[in-house]
Amino acid sequence: MKFIRMMIIGLLISLSSSYVLVTLSVISNNTVMSGSELLEQIIIAAILGAVIGLLSIIFDIERLPFIAQFILHVITVTLCVLIAGYFGRWFEHSSITSIFISEAIIFFFAWCIIYILQKNDIAKINQVIQKRKE
Repeated sequence: MKFIRMMIIGLLISLSSSYVLVTLSVISNNTVMSGSELLEQIIIAAILGAVIGLLSIIFDIERLPFIAQFILHVITVTLCVLIAGYFGRWFEHSSITSIFISEAIIFFFAWCIIYILQKNDIAKINQVIQKRKE
């Protein structure tokens, strides 16, 4: 269940981010995107989001310190973004620097969302523990 949850969260974050980035790209480059090009970008974003969601399982490896988990996650996500960017031809429209900046911004928002979800999970676990104590 956790795998599916992380994949769905990654998918939703990726599709939302993709929508914003594609819109900004089209507006800033004063271009038009055909339906097939848009569908291709949606498919790439969906696959990327699901893969990144699965990569979040890295944080369940208890033998690794958090900093190692984080660095490993950032490296693997960046590799996935570069591969997706190659297939999506993102580098024709944006510089690699702007893609890395976009990735950093998305990372920040994703971490905020995951932080809130984890706080909710912790609150639920604490409620269960309190009920057991009573």
